[in-house]
Amino acid sequence: MDTSGIFNRISGSYDALNHLFSLNIDKQWRKQAVEYLCHYIKEDARILDEACGTGDLTIALANKGFHVTGIDISQGMLAVAKRKVVKCSTLPHLMLADAAKLPFAGDYFNAVTIAYGIRNYDDRATALKEIYRVLLSGGKLVILEFAKPVNPFLRGCYNLYFNNVLPFMARVFTGGREKGAYKYFIQSVEKFPKFEKFCDEIRAAGFKEVQFKKQTFGISVLYTAEK
Repeated sequence: MDTSGIFNRISGSYDALNHLFSLNIDKQWRKQAVEYLCHYIKEDARILDEACGTGDLTIALANKGFHVTGIDISQGMLAVAKRKVVKCSTLPHLMLADAAKLPFAGDYFNAVTIAYGIRNYDDRATALKEIYRVLLSGGKLVILEFAKPVNPFLRGCYNLYFNNVLPFMARVFTGGREKGAYKYFIQSVEKFPKFEKFCDEIRAAGFKEVQFKKQTFGISVLYTAEK
């Protein structure tokens, strides 16, 4: 799967679609992740924001005074992010990099964040070990990821929205050019391990204090861990 190619092609419409798909609640989900980090690490801490995309979480962290490095494998997404970060109170550094081969020294970052990107990783196990390597002892891992609600009624509503409404809106926004990209989006959420299963993957990389918190009926999940 050419993940970088997919995100390069949809980078121009990604922000609008992302907020529309989540009914704009994704901003609140990111806010909760930022608040968690503000509680545990100091203001001038170093944070690596992986799969930073168009920079929404990167910007939110930088505006709290953190020294943020955002990485992504898509040049198109980074180009959008670079246009957005100029208004940050603390300018983040953005660069092209592979999460499975991080170009950083070990024991360097106070925290690593990933917002709705880890399900796209080809090798999650290696990526999680790389995160562990570059984190300082006591450093925090914060991951936001989509999930399907457990409640049968809510799951039915979710399936109706994601299998019918979402593809229609994707066709409208992209002129029908990227139906496959958003089909991939839906499938990637379906295949991603949920809750305790993903927590086990995080533990296998060496992390402790691994926890998860469902957001908005379990449509999004906030995973946290510590080195």
